Amino acid sequence: MKIISWNTRGLGSRNKHRVVKDFLRSENPDVVMIQETKKEKCDRRFVGSVWTVRNKDWAALPTCGASGGILIIWDS
Repeated sequence: MKIISWNTRGLGSRNKHRVVKDFLRSENPDVVMIQETKKEKCDRRFVGSVWTVRNKDWAALPTCGASGGILIIWDS
């Protein structure tokens, strides 16, 4: 089982988003834990744009002010 944990310090910029997406595609993990997403909402569209694995579930905690945000995605 491959688990990736990453403090992204925000996923708002396109460049950082692309780096994360490309890295996850190349590593093909089973579980991804992303800290400091700085996202108020992580919906199906956003999660799919981060990790393109077909059968996935996720849980997310929103930001609190200007910091925080946790996203956990797993291959179901």
